[in-house]
Amino acid sequence: MRISEERLLRVRVLSHTGDKIHIKLPIEFVKKMIKNNTFDFFYGAEDMVDSKKLLDVLIRAFDYDLSGEVAHMERKNGDIIKMIID
Repeated sequence: MRISEERLLRVRVLSHTGDKIHIKLPIEFVKKMIKNNTFDFFYGAEDMVDSKKLLDVLIRAFDYDLSGEVAHMERKNGDIIKMIID
């Protein structure tokens, strides 16, 4: 059950092959995952972004209580990744 005041991070991935991934996670949970190095959606051999810098941006966005789209990435193959704070 979601508490009405609870903030969420939404990650949306729209792949060029038609796959769609939508993830919603509570901000406090994401903070704990980042602190424990388990928020690894963007780690891998084909990283399109600097994962550490992206996670730092997320933490700053959480600290400043930002909302809305905080990251929008488009790969040359057509994949789109969005990170949104509600």
